[in-house]
Amino acid sequence: MSSLLRGRAGRVTQAQVWELAAHLTDRDREIVVTLFEQRVLRTDQVAVLFFSSVRRAQDRMLFLYRHRVVDRFYPAAPRGAGKPQAHWLLDDAGAHIVAACLDVDRRALHWERRSDWGAHRHLAHRLGVNGFVTRLVAATLKAPGAGVARWHGPGAVARVLPGGLSEKPIPDAGVQLSTPAGRVECLLEWDRGTESGSVLREKLYRYRRASDDARGGTVANVLFVVPSERRVETLRRALVDADRPSEWDLVREHWEYWPLLVTTTGELDDAGPLGRIWRSVDQSRRSPLALVDLTPPPDGEEPVPLADCLGRRWRKENPEFWARLSPLTARR
Repeated sequence: MSSLLRGRAGRVTQAQVWELAAHLTDRDREIVVTLFEQRVLRTDQVAVLFFSSVRRAQDRMLFLYRHRVVDRFYPAAPRGAGKPQAHWLLDDAGAHIVAACLDVDRRALHWERRSDWGAHRHLAHRLGVNGFVTRLVAATLKAPGAGVARWHGPGAVARVLPGGLSEKPIPDAGVQLSTPAGRVECLLEWDRGTESGSVLREKLYRYRRASDDARGGTVANVLFVVPSERRVETLRRALVDADRPSEWDLVREHWEYWPLLVTTTGELDDAGPLGRIWRSVDQSRRSPLALVDLTPPPDGEEPVPLADCLGRRWRKENPEFWARLSPLTARR
C-alpha cells in the first residue's frame, strides 16, 4: 500500500460527516451512490454522467477526494502512453453519505475500503461494463427522444429479478432505456471470452428460469457483448445445449418473451451502442436491431422525460440545474 493510501486509511468521524454534509449537493450524493453501486468510474465516465466537461468533473472530484468522500488510483500505463485517467471509488466519508441516502445503517452496506483496485482481477471487467453504459448515455445525448432512465449495478438488479436466490441470474448491469414508444428494460452481460461453454449454458438456463417466473410480468432484453464472432457461435451452441430439442417450441416462445441479443466489441466500437448491431442469439430474426427499436411491454410505463435521464439531469440547460446544485437547497 502506498504512503498516500496509508495516510487515508483511518475512519472518518461522525462529526466530520455532519460538517461535510452542509457542503454537499444533490449531485455529490448521486455520485457517491453511483460509485457504491458501480464500484469504479474513470474521470471521463463521471463527466458524462454528472458534468458538462471533464475539467469541471476533475475540479469537483478533487474536492470530494480531499474530504474523504471518494478515493482514486491511477493504473499502470504502457511507457510513453502518458498519465492514465484517475479511477474513482468510494471512500469512508462517502460510505456514510451513501448509508444516509439509502436510509440504512452504515454497517448494512457491507462496504469495505480496498487498496488493491489498481491490480484487482475484476477491474477490466468492471470498467468494460461501466464503459458500455456511459457510452450508451453519451450516445443518447445526440439521439432525439432517447435516454437512459436508470442504471443499476449487479447486486441491485439481481435483487429485483424473479426466482429463487440459488437460480437467479446476476447480470453485470440493468439499464432502463426510455424511447418515444415507452421504457425498455435491458440486462447486460459483458463477456470477455473467459468463461467456458458450460458456464454460459448455466447462465442461459438461469435466464430461462427467471423469464418463466416473470411470465405475464417483467419483460427484459438480455444484451450480450462478446469479443468476437467465434464467441458468438460459442454462445449459440450454449443456448442449444441449455434447452433440449424436444422443448424447442417452448424455448422459441420463451426467447421471444425475453429476447437474447448479441453484438461484438468490434461492432460496438464501429457503430456505437445505439447502432443497428444487435442480433438475436437464436437467429430467429434476420436483420440486426438498434436498441431504440426494441418494443416496450404492452402495459409498460410512459417514457421518462429526457431532462430526468442520465447525462441530461446535470447539464446547465436543465431548468432545475442551479437549484439542484446548491447545497442550501439540497436534501439534508
